[in-house]
Amino acid sequence: YQHKQPKDRFNVIDLDPYGSPTPFLDAAVQSVSDGGLLCVTATDMAVLCGNSPETCYTKYGAIALKTRSCHEFALRILLQCLESHANRYGRYIEPLLSLKYCLPTG
Repeated sequence: YQHKQPKDRFNVIDLDPYGSPTPFLDAAVQSVSDGGLLCVTATDMAVLCGNSPETCYTKYGAIALKTRSCHEFALRILLQCLESHANRYGRYIEPLLSLKYCLPTG
């Protein structure tokens, strides 16, 4: 929260926590400069894909469903959460890129 003033904002912020990024979104959307890049990683895909709908609602404000298209829904839930946090401060988001990366096992 120390970088909320426009002159103190960052051009790029990489938000990569272990688990949900929601506790850090308020500070991140306030600290990125206008036209800046906010990179967000969510490693709690089980929550976003419907394994725990109550937890998803608590963290993201949406209920995830277990469906064949759960990863698309997960992305939409995350984007909605980002947009909601940005709107609180009169800001908006423009999604540029979405990646799903899984580490090979075995």
